[in-house]
Amino acid sequence: MTRKIPAILAIILCLILAAGCSRMSETAVPVKHNVIEGDVTEMKIDLPVQTSAKAQNLTPTDTQGFVVKQLGYVDKSKNAANFSAMAFSSVHLNTDKINALGPVGKKSFHESMEKAATKGFTNSFLQSVNGHNSTMERKDLTINGIDVHEYLVTYQDQSDKTRVAKTLYIPDETEVWFVIIDYSKDDAKAEKQADTCLSSIKLVKK
Repeated sequence: MTRKIPAILAIILCLILAAGCSRMSETAVPVKHNVIEGDVTEMKIDLPVQTSAKAQNLTPTDTQGFVVKQLGYVDKSKNAANFSAMAFSSVHLNTDKINALGPVGKKSFHESMEKAATKGFTNSFLQSVNGHNSTMERKDLTINGIDVHEYLVTYQDQSDKTRVAKTLYIPDETEVWFVIIDYSKDDAKAEKQADTCLSSIKLVKK
């Protein structure tokens, strides 16, 4: 099973590397409503900018049909919240093929995908920014009725400044989503805005 996962992860990591890259109700800066298009769903999220990121077709070719299509977006726009990067990726899964694995195989597939993706993202992202002394904390959250896993990666950059790469992994039977926001740890405004943005997420089927 684990051999089927790396191709998915490699594409996700390409997206991350290209980026260089308590929910709070109070809005730190004005936000704009954004719609990020997936293959079969769309993500509605409030961001400090109206993103103009174009969809990249990141569909892997060697996952034995477990992935129907993957789309990715990277936004490094300057914004009032001082985010250094925002990235989004949707992975449309072949539910028939995954269900054919049986209950145990299906559970293993989803667990392996999340575990490997999170680990791969952390290692590759930190390497791309010369990050070190990293720590990672996981929380299970519910945002607008959606169960999500938040990975808070804290690290030191090449200038020994502490940064945060906040990642949401949104599991789903049909289309999995990744959301990444990177900012300086000592920037309270950015931290508040990151939580505000992430708490606004809604997924809608097309």
